Amino acid sequence: MFSSALRTALFAMFTTVNAFAAQPQSCGSEYWPGTLPEHQVDSVEVADIQQFLDTSPVFDGIEFAATVRNDELWLDIVRYPGDVTMLASIRTLLVIGRVVKPQYKKVVLADNGTGLFEISYNDLHAIGCQFVWGVQGKGQNPVALNRDLADRLRFYPDGGRVAPPYNGSLMGDTNAMLTTMNKIVYPQWMMKTVKIK
Repeated sequence: MFSSALRTALFAMFTTVNAFAAQPQSCGSEYWPGTLPEHQVDSVEVADIQQFLDTSPVFDGIEFAATVRNDELWLDIVRYPGDVTMLASIRTLLVIGRVVKPQYKKVVLADNGTGLFEISYNDLHAIGCQFVWGVQGKGQNPVALNRDLADRLRFYPDGGRVAPPYNGSLMGDTNAMLTTMNKIVYPQWMMKTVKIK
């Protein structure tokens, strides 16, 4: 018979090995497991992105025009429900980062066909792999994910940083993220020409 302590240690080791084995390969150590079928990593083809955006309830009725240009996935907001928060537009990116297959090199946030901001597939996927929606207490802290997103956003096409450089302070980096989103990303990507309905 194994001792109680040894049984506990073996169970913990078995659970850890199983959790590691269950990780989707493309996420690696960034993977946070989801509990719903829609959380499945790499489950949407890039060719099907428009249908996915049009039909998935997670997007709260936001209407997008999605196009693939060479190896870039362009995302333009067409209409925005008046009762949906601005943060819901960013949630779209996190969902795409988790579920869309690696068949593109970057996402370009566009306004009326003009590229504004970009994020590489690798950066967006690393963030998306940690994002779990629709259930309480699952996934990485959304504030942390939004900090990471703002830190990795670049201006299109020159690649310059959108957010000021982070200094490693939790409050300072969070403030830099909020300022970046509220004063740059939302006004230019979401509010400039989009129709609020």
